[in-house]
Amino acid sequence: MAAPPYNPTPFDLWKNTIDAAKTDPAWAGYDAAIKETVDTYNTHLASAKNFRKLNWKLIKAMVWTESGGPTNPAWKSRPIQIGNAGDPGLAALLSGTEGGELILPPPLAKALTAKTAATQPLANIQAGVGYLLMRAAKYGFANVEDPDDPVHDYVVKSGDSFSRIAGQNGSTTQELQALNPGIQVIHPGQHISIKKAQIVKQIIDFLVLDTATVAKLYNNHDLRYADKLDYCLSIIH
Repeated sequence: MAAPPYNPTPFDLWKNTIDAAKTDPAWAGYDAAIKETVDTYNTHLASAKNFRKLNWKLIKAMVWTESGGPTNPAWKSRPIQIGNAGDPGLAALLSGTEGGELILPPPLAKALTAKTAATQPLANIQAGVGYLLMRAAKYGFANVEDPDDPVHDYVVKSGDSFSRIAGQNGSTTQELQALNPGIQVIHPGQHISIKKAQIVKQIIDFLVLDTATVAKLYNNHDLRYADKLDYCLSIIH
């Protein structure tokens, strides 16, 4: 009996391109850029709560899963595919309102633009890693005092409240209450302590970036994305 015809699945065809690509000199072409990028983010975020160092091989797997290698016309400009037309990810990262302002190391925040990230491969990889980490982080707000500002004496005026005094003096209600323990109600003529402070956005947690989580955060349209990452990781040395 004749063997049934071979009908490769789309995933099989994708694996074939990766198997062919790994013998191409370009297979390692972005390794230095990826390692440099990962080291920069790992250093910048080392003190962030529950941040776990990125493995550069995971990012290499993303690059190859996204682009498939040098046969893709975008290989020389957008190897990790952030910044494609209609993709909101790059704009979100650079907006300064969705967490990118905390994730991006200062040198990258200064250098990355929509144009460079969409046309220069190193910048594209830097932006892609930044976007992934921005999505993996969880954010909260905290009251932070100004360490360079001394404690001042303030005389309460008619109509004052902790919130009004804070707003007029560059402080926060929480800071004033912490400086004046036991005072629940203030009245005109009363002396209280004030100090400048502000509410700041902070990273309060990070998701563990396994391949399943990366798939959900970076490319949830591809149902085999995690499998593709796993396959690439299995052949990266």
